[in-house]
Amino acid sequence: MKITLNKAQATFDPVAHTYALPDGTPLQGITGMLQRQLFPDKYKGVDEETLRRAAERGSFVHEECELMDDLGITPGSPEAASYGKIKEAHALCHEASEYLVTDGRRFASCIDKVYRESDTAFTLADIKTTFRLDREYVRWQLSVYAFLFELQNPGATVARIAAIWLRGGQSAFEEVERIPGGTIAALLEAEAEGRQFTPPSCPLTLPEKYRQMEQAIIETERMAKEWTAKRKELMDGIMREMVKAGAYEWEGESVKLNRKKDSIRRSFDQKRFQQDHPELYVEYMSETPVAGSVTLKIK
Repeated sequence: MKITLNKAQATFDPVAHTYALPDGTPLQGITGMLQRQLFPDKYKGVDEETLRRAAERGSFVHEECELMDDLGITPGSPEAASYGKIKEAHALCHEASEYLVTDGRRFASCIDKVYRESDTAFTLADIKTTFRLDREYVRWQLSVYAFLFELQNPGATVARIAAIWLRGGQSAFEEVERIPGGTIAALLEAEAEGRQFTPPSCPLTLPEKYRQMEQAIIETERMAKEWTAKRKELMDGIMREMVKAGAYEWEGESVKLNRKKDSIRRSFDQKRFQQDHPELYVEYMSETPVAGSVTLKIK
């Protein structure tokens, strides 16, 4: 059965940027809560005028994206063009813009974009126009939205959460990992009770200087894999040519190539020996210091 999204039992005043229940009881927004609880230094050192101009630019881009989704109008800005390409590339089926969600008691917020995946599954996205995309902030923001969205729409599931980054001619559709609902519930409870929230069993946030380098790190990893593949392709080609020519050594002005003959490698079956002779295996074990290292996973 196809789910129709429920209308929030709350109102939003876009001028004052405030939320309230039908009886006038004020509700708390999510942006300020996240800044107090998890990102107190997010705008540290940024002057008011810069923030004001950024907010105006963000509102303009949001409005252009709404024109495309709601009226089928394609504005002429580079951000609007990029948004259209992202929708097409990721098969985003627009369901709602500025969709208001609330827990009906304390919190409310508007989700920039809701896209339908199936009768019961949806993708939630937030449009960002900042100089660089703060993925960790977006992850918490959209995880809260997903929690409230599913609370307001029983039977609906959030399949994906993603940031849509639009800045001039640059753009990206970045899926982020959703934070478990139990953690989000604890965050909202802590804020409601005036307590400072500490994320349980969450990895430490990447230091700011490396967060600014995330795209460079990803690009370096991509290039390393690409060049490793190119090197293998090159050496495999040379190997075939040397075999064809019957050569075991080639030398140029700057490089020298040696071809090893086919051989059989003998190896010691350590696992089998441990199973067959456990006591002897322990007797011959030795310890060797191994330097620590860092592994990289692209999310």
